[in-house]
Amino acid sequence: MKTVQDILKQYWGYDTFRPQQLAVINAVLEGKEVLTLLPTGAGKSLCFQLPTLYQKGICVIISPLIALMQDQVKDLLSKNMSAVNLGGELNPYQQEQVLAEALQGKYQFIYCSPEKLAQKSFQNFLQQLPITLFAIDEAHCISQWGYDFRPSYRKLDVLKKWFPKVPILAMTASAIPIVQEDIIKQLNLKNCTVITDSFLRPNITYRVQKVPVKLQTLRKELNEIKGSVIIYCTTRNNVAQLAQILKDYGYPVAQYHAGMPIAVRQEMQANWMNNTTPIIICTSAFGMGINKPDVRAVIHFDLPNSLEQYYQEAGRAGRDGQAANALLLFQQNDWEYWTQVQEKKYPSIEIIKSIYQHLADFVQLPIGTGEKQQFLFDFEDFCTRFKLDKIIARNALQWIEQEGHVKFSASSFKPSMVQVVADRNTIEQYEQNNPIAGIVLQTILRTYGGIIDAPHFINENLLATLLQRDIPFVQKTLVFLEQTGQITYEQKEHQPVVQFLWNRTAAAFMKIDLDNYQLRKAAFIKRIEHFSAYTWGTQIDCRSVYLASYFGEKNPTKCKICDLCRAKQKDSF
Repeated sequence: MKTVQDILKQYWGYDTFRPQQLAVINAVLEGKEVLTLLPTGAGKSLCFQLPTLYQKGICVIISPLIALMQDQVKDLLSKNMSAVNLGGELNPYQQEQVLAEALQGKYQFIYCSPEKLAQKSFQNFLQQLPITLFAIDEAHCISQWGYDFRPSYRKLDVLKKWFPKVPILAMTASAIPIVQEDIIKQLNLKNCTVITDSFLRPNITYRVQKVPVKLQTLRKELNEIKGSVIIYCTTRNNVAQLAQILKDYGYPVAQYHAGMPIAVRQEMQANWMNNTTPIIICTSAFGMGINKPDVRAVIHFDLPNSLEQYYQEAGRAGRDGQAANALLLFQQNDWEYWTQVQEKKYPSIEIIKSIYQHLADFVQLPIGTGEKQQFLFDFEDFCTRFKLDKIIARNALQWIEQEGHVKFSASSFKPSMVQVVADRNTIEQYEQNNPIAGIVLQTILRTYGGIIDAPHFINENLLATLLQRDIPFVQKTLVFLEQTGQITYEQKEHQPVVQFLWNRTAAAFMKIDLDNYQLRKAAFIKRIEHFSAYTWGTQIDCRSVYLASYFGEKNPTKCKICDLCRAKQKDSF
């Protein structure tokens, strides 16, 4: 019988495991429940792939990221392993075909979303398979204390209910101690084995620079870096604008964000992977599961949301063990804007209740009625009608949903997206030949500044009002504009709806778990304070030590290469 080392050599070509990989694999093979915290690039996926091959069973992997699942399936297939992703790109017929093939033993690895796993029919299907392991990727998403909490992950507690004998491997690269405890609690993991590796990355030089003009500093950095670079921006618009600016300066850049067509994203990623365009500018949608060892720098051109996100993204540098840089750039106005956004993430109880009142008024629901009823819900119209800040409104509505009062459809907060791809000369000629569509096109250009440079979320209702036409006319014309090559049009997937799970109550008396709210808000404020301390370098001796300590590592050693360590070295001379 082959050993785990034999399988490692056969499928991955390695002679030895990375630190802690073997410990995780052995624990899984012993049937233990495992929570593993391994830094980005430490090879977490091998920790569930190899035991599955050894046991000749089936592993079900739950992941929130479609792109990551697609990349991992592609990688497994390239290694002659059988894998499938039960994502949204499969139509119902294809889904049935794949499930039938799975029952016949075709697949060793089945990837699915947490929403898919929550379906009763899918649970019944899984019970017919010889599953040997459940692997939960991005496990920090299950915790309300985490920086990336996703309500759909809360439903994963059904695993122990329906599959009590199948071990669970929960994996994350970024979970502080309170989140680790919550993961174990929410998944009902008994006698859980927690395996961690050092969070220190001794080959990465961490730096933070507050500068008057970020672009000037960025160009200077790019001129000195030899090798692949990732530049993170927070919005799709920022990605597109920065990519265009750097192209104009002659830099070989690609761009990547979730609003781009899949084929274009794949092309951009491939060009970066093979160093045709060694610089990629992207949102946080890029990077998960991408194994490129020779990234020499990760630059954050915009401020990330948290230390967890920053550490995970910065950790994509220097996976080959060679020297690499992680640079965070910001201007004073960046910090002021970041602070404003953070302040909006936890609306007050009074605001949450008032937005519940607005929601009930929006769907015209009287007090004492509405249980299990569904209503059409357009988020853009909702905010416009009640003159609400969109960030505050979204966060308040999501809190109302988490409290169990309502349930929003997946498309509720995702408006349609448009980008004008024709140049102005072509548009002028087009308008002469297509006067009606041309009026719509000009209205889009006037309403959404910069829509030629980057995709923009649009509101079909607003366009219909401006044009004094109905919504079907607007949608039909947008489709025509796309077919004739003037725009790209990503229409919102379905008509968004909100379902009231209980009869509407008076806003003043709506049930809110105040203790939970206060505890979560306190934890959130603490994360802001930690990120602020890291960014400004206040009361910090070493950035590497600060990051490792934040994730619970005991007595980490100074890196001696970050900007703070080097500054102290200079002061000592």
